Amino acid sequence: MVEPLVLQPRLEAAMLARRHVRRVLQQWALVDLIDPVMLLTSEVVTNALLHSGTTMTVRLARAGAGVRVSVEDGSTVVPVRRRHSTTASTGRGVQLLASIATDWGSKPLDDGKVVWFTVLDDRGWTTTLDLDALAEADL
Repeated sequence: MVEPLVLQPRLEAAMLARRHVRRVLQQWALVDLIDPVMLLTSEVVTNALLHSGTTMTVRLARAGAGVRVSVEDGSTVVPVRRRHSTTASTGRGVQLLASIATDWGSKPLDDGKVVWFTVLDDRGWTTTLDLDALAEADL
């Protein structure tokens, strides 16, 4: 496990989390996982920012042939998969977790919750998105 990344509830939180993920996965030589893990981390951090507005802590740990990411925040409300219209601009974070992560879940804590996911190196991830540009974007 690496040093946790503590994020303040600011707009740049997702960008900082993506940079952290990229740096750690490069150090661990898990470069094939950078894109999916950055995407899912960005989604979970953005959801925490939108729904809790509290300080968040991002942790990464090796998980066999992959990585496990956990994001703690100060809200006790756990994520729920919902149906959204095809034109909705939000609401797809849990759907992305279910589609891309090898496993994911959430757990209440005394002072909030943790949302976690695991991505293993055998998922066959491919992307046409420019996630390097996304990591640098001021979103």
